[in-house]
Amino acid sequence: MITIKPAADPISSNRKFGLALAGGGPLGGFYELGALSALEDHIVDLSMNDMDIYVGVSSGAFLAAGLANGVSLRQMVQIFIFDNQSLTPFNPDHFLQPAYRDFLINLAKSPGLLTKTLLKWAKNPFKTGVVDLLESLGTALPTGVFNNKKLEHFLKTVLLEHGQTNDFRELDKQLYIVACELNTGKIAGFGNNINEDVPISKAVQASSALPGLYAPVNIKGRYYVDGALRRTMNASAALKQNTHLLFAVNPIVPFSRAPESTKKGLESGGLPMVLSQTFRSIVQSRLKSGLDKYESLYPQADILLAEPDADDEKLFASNLFSYSHRDELCAYAYRVTRQHLQKQQHQLKPILKRHGLQLDLRKLKTKQRDLNHYMTNSQATYGWRERLDDSLTELEQSIKAG
Repeated sequence: MITIKPAADPISSNRKFGLALAGGGPLGGFYELGALSALEDHIVDLSMNDMDIYVGVSSGAFLAAGLANGVSLRQMVQIFIFDNQSLTPFNPDHFLQPAYRDFLINLAKSPGLLTKTLLKWAKNPFKTGVVDLLESLGTALPTGVFNNKKLEHFLKTVLLEHGQTNDFRELDKQLYIVACELNTGKIAGFGNNINEDVPISKAVQASSALPGLYAPVNIKGRYYVDGALRRTMNASAALKQNTHLLFAVNPIVPFSRAPESTKKGLESGGLPMVLSQTFRSIVQSRLKSGLDKYESLYPQADILLAEPDADDEKLFASNLFSYSHRDELCAYAYRVTRQHLQKQQHQLKPILKRHGLQLDLRKLKTKQRDLNHYMTNSQATYGWRERLDDSLTELEQSIKAG
């Protein structure tokens, strides 16, 4: 659905737009690409490259960095979804390379550490539990399963080959990337006059370093991890800049199945399903809490938040960290967001109008339009029923006006 938060104290729009993108692993990024494509395709003269400020967390930081850099949404879909070889090749295997060096370094510690642990147990066999032994041996494990250096290198290549720069200070737009400093647990921002000397690709690497999956990222002696640990979307970073219209996408929502459903409960899916629902619920609770505060803190701002439906079983069943079927997922997100625009067009029209924007009703009414039409910038068949409906609508408006 599209959550609409109208301005509590609307004034004449300053036409300053923002885009805030939440995290959610690879799945979240692919969903956001499809949702953004639907928004850009169905709002007249809207370009995701024309925002004044961009905020990105985790996987959303990838997309925010590219869009703020002038990389078009279509280019990003080609690179990340369709593996267009004429552009920068995207290889998911580069993002899932085991951290061999870290494994070897920690393996070298193992013999001495194991001996020390066994001696500790031998001295107090009845007072040393399994948890104590695991805690002692835990330092032999690497801090991340995969190496995220290739991730940083790939984004750097994209920004330099298709964008403007890898330097926050050289951007035409404002870009703010959110991470979390490991040793303090505090929010760490990059860009927007904060840590701007750090390369954009390095900031994104830090923002997307999910603990356990990727090792913390060392930047000038400090270690950073995934920004989603502290902020789901951090939309306030854009609203603080006097943004009057904020577009936002959050791909991760808790699943809600109808009580009367005869399907098995989530507990039947084992630990992965339980952990996924827990993670989604925490993220959603934090996001909604922030949205409720924005109404009083930023009364002149309109917020349009695109999210999946809570009962979207297809999306919930998808692996958050899978790269397979990303083309289907992106096309699905486009289709779902398009349906939300169709259903909520009457609520959206006055919000967009205040900022000089309008929905493309012809595209919304064209039944067969999909992601491929957007990518080729072509039109799907506009049937006689749609044309008749448009004519009757125009006639009705003329009668009311006269």
